[in-house]
Amino acid sequence: MYIKKRLISIISSALVVSLLFTGCGSSFKQSVFSKGVLTKEQGSYNEAGKNPEDLNVESIMNELTSDEYLSRVVGTNENTKSAEFIKNYYEAIGLEPFNNGSYFQEVDLNKEMRSIFNPAGDNENEVDNVIGVIKGEDSSKAIVISAHFDHVTVRKKNEEAASNTDSQQVSVSKIEGAIDNASGVAVLLESAKELANYYSDEKPPYDIIFAAFNAEELGLIGSRKFVSEFKETYDDWYNINIDCVGVKGNEGLAVKNNDPASQELYDDFIEVLDEDDVYYEMVPYAMNEEGAVVGSSDHMSFRRENAASLVIGQDGITGVVHTDDDNMSIVDVELIDDIKEALVDFIIKTDEKIY
Repeated sequence: MYIKKRLISIISSALVVSLLFTGCGSSFKQSVFSKGVLTKEQGSYNEAGKNPEDLNVESIMNELTSDEYLSRVVGTNENTKSAEFIKNYYEAIGLEPFNNGSYFQEVDLNKEMRSIFNPAGDNENEVDNVIGVIKGEDSSKAIVISAHFDHVTVRKKNEEAASNTDSQQVSVSKIEGAIDNASGVAVLLESAKELANYYSDEKPPYDIIFAAFNAEELGLIGSRKFVSEFKETYDDWYNINIDCVGVKGNEGLAVKNNDPASQELYDDFIEVLDEDDVYYEMVPYAMNEEGAVVGSSDHMSFRRENAASLVIGQDGITGVVHTDDDNMSIVDVELIDDIKEALVDFIIKTDEKIY
C-alpha cells in the first residue's frame, strides 16, 4: 500500500541520510542488501515458482516473506527474485507472456527513487512489472487483475548523546511485508491458476491480464507505466487490484466506493461477497482510526485514465503496514483463501461484462 504522507517523510529523511552518509564522520549500519547485482542470467533462483500444483496461498506467502525475498525493495536481489518467482509461476500454469513475448515490462527508476527505501545503494537490478494473460475470444477488451509485489524497509535514526566526533547512526532493517502485499500476490497467483484451469478448454470472452506491479510503494510507478503504455491496446478494460488482505481479527473488506465510474463494478462484486459469505464493511480503503484516507494503491492508475477499478483491501490495516508487525503471525490464511475464491467466482460470473 502506498502511503503518501509516509513517503514524503521518507524522501525528506533520505536527503538527510545521504548527507550523514557522505560526511561528518557519520556511521551507517549497512545491514541489508549487500550481495551485489543479481542478473537473470545467473539463474540462481530459476526454479522457484515452477511448481504451482504444490503451492497455495500460505506457501506462496511463506516464500515471499522468507529471507530470500525479505522486503522486496525495488532494484534489490530480493525484488528480482520475487519477479522471477512470479514469472515462473505464470509460465508453469500456462499464461501467455503479455509484453511482446516477454512476461517482463521494465520500469524506469532514477538513482534517487531507488535509494528511498535502500540508501545503502545495492539496488541496481532491473525493475520490472510481471504480466501474463489468458487470451480471450475478443482481444479488444480486457480485465486486469493486479497486485504489487514490492515492499519497503524500516529505517531508524538513533540519536545518541555524543562528542563532536559522534553523530547520528541510521539502521535499515528488512521486514516481511506479509499483508502488504504478499497477501495480494498470493491471491493474484492462485486466482490465475484457477482461472487458467477453468478456461483451458474454452477461451474467456475477453483477455484476462494478471499484472504483478513493481514500484507501487514509490508512488504507483509500475502501474502508471503499464497503463500509459498499454491503454491504447484495448478499446475498453477495467481493473481489480488486491492490496493488503488477511489480517486476523474481525475487520472486513473495505468496499465503500468513491468513484462513480466504478459503482456498478463494486455493486456486482459485493453481490458475490454476499453469496460467498465474505465479510465486508462499508468503509473506504486505507482509512485510519481518525476516519481519514491516508493511502492508495494501483487501482488509482486506472481511474486516472477513466477506467473502472475496484480495490480489494481490508479495513484496519493502516497501523500494521510498513511496520515489523506485518509478518506471517498476523495472517488469516483461510480468509485470504475465501477472498481468492470470491474473486474467481466474480470473474467467471461476470466474464462477459466490461465495466
